[in-house]
Amino acid sequence: MVTALRRPTAADAKSTNFTKSLWSHSFVVLVIFVFVVVFVSAFAAEPLRRDLAVARAGCDAGGGGPQPMSAVSSQPPVGRSMAITIDDLPKSNGLDDVAGTRRTTESMIRVLKAHKAPAVSFVNEGKLYSGPTMVPERAALLQLWVDGGFPLGNHTYSHLDINNVPLEKYQDDVVRGERTSTRLMRGIAGDRWFRHPYTHTGPTREIKAGLEKFLARRGYRIAPFTIENSDWIFSAAYAKAKAAGDEALATKVREAYLDYTDAMVTWFETVATETFGRDVPQILLIHTNEINTDALDALLTRTEQRGYRWVTLGDAMKDTAYATPDDYVGTSGPSWLHRWRVAKALPPRMSDEPDPPQWILELMK
Repeated sequence: MVTALRRPTAADAKSTNFTKSLWSHSFVVLVIFVFVVVFVSAFAAEPLRRDLAVARAGCDAGGGGPQPMSAVSSQPPVGRSMAITIDDLPKSNGLDDVAGTRRTTESMIRVLKAHKAPAVSFVNEGKLYSGPTMVPERAALLQLWVDGGFPLGNHTYSHLDINNVPLEKYQDDVVRGERTSTRLMRGIAGDRWFRHPYTHTGPTREIKAGLEKFLARRGYRIAPFTIENSDWIFSAAYAKAKAAGDEALATKVREAYLDYTDAMVTWFETVATETFGRDVPQILLIHTNEINTDALDALLTRTEQRGYRWVTLGDAMKDTAYATPDDYVGTSGPSWLHRWRVAKALPPRMSDEPDPPQWILELMK
């Protein structure tokens, strides 16, 4: 028996329209859901991609050795940031004490790595020698810096003062001071850095310009600094207290050093704001010495508590402040913040810098 066909009713039409509407809304919801999932997944994956990129940057450069910590990031710093530079490798003084020099080297490297703080370390290659003979134990200390991911820079062979020698002699000392460091850094990517001894850049405009051209021809970038903390003065006082067996005095010197560093950071922050109307990435200059052997961890911790993060020297210099000309000419070695004020025709502030406590100055003599 054939069933008779039924004519659609108004109820049927309403049902059909409702079903179509339901499917239409469901499809829209589904599309929105898929879009949200894809967007969130991509956003969440971005930090992972950045981490992987950093990890790849930290691998051997072409298989040729450790990538320096100063070459990890390619982005300009955001927020408060500071780069670290370390002068007078393998050590400022006391080189005949091989064990003590090694302790300083290992301690400073360990602290920097614990704080994930990049640094460029500047070498006086003359300190690798005793007379005409290279001391292998001293050269091995430079290898520890390289192996730790800290690139070496040129600080001249014998720490000459450009104020006191002809430009040609100074240039010869630069060339002589690059041999071992260049060999140790072979195959490792990164800038080729130079730091003037005493941060003296030239007593006359002609000498300064001549040296700058010479360094540029040899492929060097000049490493500026914005903050220094007279650590060499505190270190002399600290070593004197330690040698006398006066641990209480040594502790007092150490705390005074940390307090003075805080004061200098505050002061140079103020000068930066006066000069540029904002914070700028700071570059700290310290030395391989006794005080930093024992106080560097506390110094970095205090700096971090001020809101700073550590960046490479190259990244700090990506800030537009570092494009300001260094127009200072003279026999002193001031912070680049002072030099930039000359270029910007701002009132000098060099004479206003806080001095170390008088009792420290007396003790270090």
